[in-house]
Amino acid sequence: MMRIAALFFGLGLLVATAVWFFYLVPLGCAMNTTGCGERFTVWSGTGLVHFWTPLLVARSAMAYGAGRS
Repeated sequence: MMRIAALFFGLGLLVATAVWFFYLVPLGCAMNTTGCGERFTVWSGTGLVHFWTPLLVARSAMAYGAGRS
């Protein structure tokens, strides 16, 4: 039961990470009234915190969920 929950958690976190980094982070920058000229790439410091860390957690959860008991 825990493996199935971990698999669903990993899949949900994978989707949430993509939405967060590729849609909500640039949207927040665009809503800044002073202007924001920053580009968000997965190879920047922002990408390390907001993309790679949750992606690795999601991958770990999916690997645990997909593993054999």
